[in-house]
Amino acid sequence: RIVPDSHLDGTLVVRSIDSDAGVLAIWLSGLCLGIVAMSSAPSSQPRATAGSTYSCSKLKLDSLFLRWFSLSESQQIVIQLLETVKNGGEQLRGSNVTSGVGGMAGVGGIGSHGHQQHHHHSHHHHHPPISPRKGPSRMHDMQWNKAMQAERSLGAGADDAAQRMDASMAANFSSSHPNQDPTAIPPFYPYTRDALQFTAERVNGRILEFLRPFGEGLPLVALKTLLRELFGLPVSLGFALHRKLASLSENVISVRKLLEWMERTDFARSTAEKQLYEVLKAEDGEWITHEDLRPVILGIIVSHPGLVFLKGASEFQDRYAETVIYRIFYLLNPTGAKRLSLRDVKRGKLLESILRVESEEDVNVCTRFFSYEHFYVIYCKFWDLDTDHDFLLSREDFLRYGNHALTYRIADRLFEGAARPLSSGVPDKMGYEDFVWFILSEEDKTSDSALNYWFRAIDLSQDDRLTQDELLWFYEEQLSRMECLSQETVAFDDVMAQMHDMVGPSDPYFFTMRDLKRSRQLSGILFNTLFNLTKFISFEMRDPFTIKQEREFVGTEWERYAKDEYVRLALEDDDEMEDDVDGYQMVE
Repeated sequence: RIVPDSHLDGTLVVRSIDSDAGVLAIWLSGLCLGIVAMSSAPSSQPRATAGSTYSCSKLKLDSLFLRWFSLSESQQIVIQLLETVKNGGEQLRGSNVTSGVGGMAGVGGIGSHGHQQHHHHSHHHHHPPISPRKGPSRMHDMQWNKAMQAERSLGAGADDAAQRMDASMAANFSSSHPNQDPTAIPPFYPYTRDALQFTAERVNGRILEFLRPFGEGLPLVALKTLLRELFGLPVSLGFALHRKLASLSENVISVRKLLEWMERTDFARSTAEKQLYEVLKAEDGEWITHEDLRPVILGIIVSHPGLVFLKGASEFQDRYAETVIYRIFYLLNPTGAKRLSLRDVKRGKLLESILRVESEEDVNVCTRFFSYEHFYVIYCKFWDLDTDHDFLLSREDFLRYGNHALTYRIADRLFEGAARPLSSGVPDKMGYEDFVWFILSEEDKTSDSALNYWFRAIDLSQDDRLTQDELLWFYEEQLSRMECLSQETVAFDDVMAQMHDMVGPSDPYFFTMRDLKRSRQLSGILFNTLFNLTKFISFEMRDPFTIKQEREFVGTEWERYAKDEYVRLALEDDDEMEDDVDGYQMVE
């Protein structure tokens, strides 16, 4: 794998995994660069001149090199030289390197002038276990983390580096030649048919070489290594791919099945996001569903050192996996559909999130989807509301949320399925998935999913407009509650004037989704004013100290809420455990 870096002085430095191959690559690159310098720079000027001359030289270098390397004769020469490096060791070092110049000079008109430079992890109230206060400190966990980072580095292909280099060259050319037609220069992008075919053949060759020792079948461990080292993909995808290509009773995957699947999906030529999408979705499906994600999440649970404390708690393993899946769908598909497209995967950066959780020793730093502390907060909140513990919330259970902060009218709308159709399958009951969507939307009203959730709940007429009549219908119950609590009331007209000043709708008679998204940091105040009395009063009586704390916190509103709530819940569980210990000692 050879990755060239260009310097401002026109020299070319090559970094290579194999030192002998690096010498060869330095020689080839210096040879091309010398020719470009002779052909593009005027004789009266030094080779390294202004930025524009350097851009032209760089483009010319790339064009000439690709033209030369596309010839079959050139490829044969390079293959012969690489074989010489493998067999002869030091044969290409020193003066012997130049022995092949004459042979290359006859291919594509490239001469022998060259320049080279060598650089070298039964609890009270059925709560799940608390996440360890400190990350795993065992030596093998530290070694696991370092090994994962090193393997991810090895998994980064040379093609990605080449694509980044060519994108940089394209941007450099556009800035240096604003008036020149890009089609007038020879193509230098790697996305030609020949280049793609060459890349696919090279990757397929590496795959065949890797699979050669596994004639009877590929075990799961080897499959994970294949995905990591050859494609730079998360090792947890091996669990999903194993489920796709082998039955539950099989311990290995047929090599033939794997190769046929890779050819059918054009796996070698696909981007990393497309590869993730192909591994996750069903063989005959076009979408990623909840069940498609389960093997990956369970794989992370059984292999991540930060979740080792869940090893003997299978029930909470399942609940953790469900919560992570619901959170992924919540963020990646704000419409509430139970399916993800390739576009959703790319836009939501799912691959990046899975790679990060595999590289981190503490899952709690991965706050987007995988934080165990966030799961602990969500599950404990649901369990405390579910008084009969049938894993379903009635309307009376739900209204106890936040110390009865929500109004009856908004609760009715949610149980009618206005914000999102209920998934419990039981009439007038809210399931765990529905609660996850609710609490994420309630505690952070700035995300697209939260804005869509509450907008649909308030939009009584379903015309994509929040009119003053609709807003007044919800605010009337807030006024009645404030009067019952002897709180100072705020007239509806005053509230509307304040909301117009904060949100600034395009039309003074109604609010649209576009208006709310344009002022998403203030839109949550509008919803709190309509149906959350606790947050509405807190906003009206806020003090400068609280405002300063909110501004200094780095993260989302959900992350701030989850952090504070986890500390409170952990302290409550610690106090209950101490009380039980004291009571046990008194009995003795």
